[in-house]
Amino acid sequence: MKFICDVRQVTDLAEGETAPPEPDMGYELRSTAGNNFETGLVEYVVRRGDTIFARTTAGDEFAVTGKNAHVLVPLGF
Repeated sequence: MKFICDVRQVTDLAEGETAPPEPDMGYELRSTAGNNFETGLVEYVVRRGDTIFARTTAGDEFAVTGKNAHVLVPLGF
């Protein structure tokens, strides 16, 4: 099983493959346009085509690669 920390580039995941946060870790998402944090914590990241998306506990998905991507902000628990 891969964790978010194992994903350094898009090709680290196969199409449709997911990676959850590592044990005792969590992630928030911040927009690159400002300091806006999205609602919820990251449940997992998933590869779709040439993009990796992060799905939050609020049920939303945001790109974390590519132009205008969101930034994964690690939280230690």
